Amino acid sequence: MNLWDKKAKNYARYGKLNDIQKQTFEKLNELNIDFTNKNIVDIGCGTGVWTLHLAQKAKSVLGVDNSKVMLEILQEDALKNNTNNVKTLHLDFESFYKENQEKFDIAFLSMSPALQNENDFEAFLNLASQRIYLGWADYRKSDFLDPIFKHFNTEFKGFYKKDLENFLLEKNINFCKFVFDETRIVERKREEAIENALWHLDMNGVKVEIDELRNLVKKENIKETIKSKIKLLVF
Repeated sequence: MNLWDKKAKNYARYGKLNDIQKQTFEKLNELNIDFTNKNIVDIGCGTGVWTLHLAQKAKSVLGVDNSKVMLEILQEDALKNNTNNVKTLHLDFESFYKENQEKFDIAFLSMSPALQNENDFEAFLNLASQRIYLGWADYRKSDFLDPIFKHFNTEFKGFYKKDLENFLLEKNINFCKFVFDETRIVERKREEAIENALWHLDMNGVKVEIDELRNLVKKENIKETIKSKIKLLVF
């Protein structure tokens, strides 16, 4: 099963703007970026956490993701909110850009691992005349997951030695950069927290029996504090 399909049921859904979204839209407004009547592609759109906000002003939004379950949630929330200018495409990013013939006004990507190499960076660059990227910056720390990662000799792998920012610098492509600090507190029941930890370990290629995690996680209610830096690139 697609690991993102597994994650879908506990993944964030469309709702009120969170702090990072508020700060992002404020910065985009300062840069005079207007979504009104634009054709937008949202790469790695997931459950539509950003997609449905973009759709409020856009002419159309195409959400592309390799998780069928997440796209079903997006479509459900679009229907619930009477949003009819969103289409979805169930494809990984490489398959999408090899098939795609359309040019968009804005290419958007938020916290997605879709961009893995220089070919992906080039493809994202060529999708639209305006590109907006949100990704991990300096760190992501979790007082619940970090000790588990350490126990299994792994770490959070959302950071890449060569990411889109490095590519833009190497190609002398001008961009605006903003960095946001985020602190979130997530409360979960023990089994849900264990399932989440198993998912992260699986994403890292670490196979663990659930009973091994149960021996590590003793509390019945888990209050996880997540601290991270997130960067916004606009180019």
